[in-house]
Amino acid sequence: MPTIQEATMVLNQYYDIKKPKIEWIQNAPSKSVWKVIDNKESYILKSDYRSNKAFTPSISLQNVLFQQGLKIPEVIATNQRKLCTKQGKHRYYLSRYISGSTVSISDRVKVIGDFHQQARWPSSLPSNQSPEDWRVGVNTWISDYELKLKDLMKWSDQYSLRKHIQPCIQLAEKCLRVSSRRMSALADHLKTVNNRRWLVHGDLSHENAIKAATGDVWIIDLELTRVDSPIKDIRFLLPKMVLFSHYKEYFARFVDGKSFEELYYIDAIFPHGLHFYIGGMIRKKKLPLSFSQIQKFVIEELNKDDMITRQLGRVK
Repeated sequence: MPTIQEATMVLNQYYDIKKPKIEWIQNAPSKSVWKVIDNKESYILKSDYRSNKAFTPSISLQNVLFQQGLKIPEVIATNQRKLCTKQGKHRYYLSRYISGSTVSISDRVKVIGDFHQQARWPSSLPSNQSPEDWRVGVNTWISDYELKLKDLMKWSDQYSLRKHIQPCIQLAEKCLRVSSRRMSALADHLKTVNNRRWLVHGDLSHENAIKAATGDVWIIDLELTRVDSPIKDIRFLLPKMVLFSHYKEYFARFVDGKSFEELYYIDAIFPHGLHFYIGGMIRKKKLPLSFSQIQKFVIEELNKDDMITRQLGRVK
């Protein structure tokens, strides 16, 4: 893991920032993050932790998207006119610090819709996507549901959750059943994703959308941004979008998404939120699990399913 001393050396040597104030450090699984203040200017310095192969391409992508006018933090070039640099075992890059507050569901829906409509993998950057990637993508999509369903069933026995989450296991089974019958539609969608170079942010949590004092909403942390289905960006947010009728605003902003609207809702049938919550609590060893909190997730998933049924009709 890079140290403050190493980060200071990088700032001195490559950015001519001689006396930086490093305000805090965040260590994520794949990166280290520092906030840097220099002469009233604020920056974010990031370093890859495990030599992530996607780290450097994501910096170039972030720079291109900013140049195209998206509300993405500007990447600051080094004094050698490079977007990132390597010091020891780690690579580093510097970008503008965006200050503000986390955004409401409505604002997140707007910024995600705009991002999906406008952001594309630029032809100026080499793509890791093969024209035939959609073939693998269909099987991966279905197997992801299968693995998560197995998790839910395992946890239901291991932690005595069956009476609490059985309705959500049934939702997962329905989602898998319905999706498997629509593999041709899913294949067509993934072909379009590759051909159109649609981007997903990859980690659009509420923390990664920031509302500045100007009212502009900025998207940060693009390390996981890649060519992939926009559905994956909002599968955790869609339940709230459906329950509060924000989905209309999303599709008004991401007009192209209307062509595969049904796939959004089919994916939303799966209880992604419940799976994420239980899995997270287990990984963090926050045991025993809270049955009351799990029940809240179950109720929301069931309410969401009712709303989707009214939106699509009874899916089979």
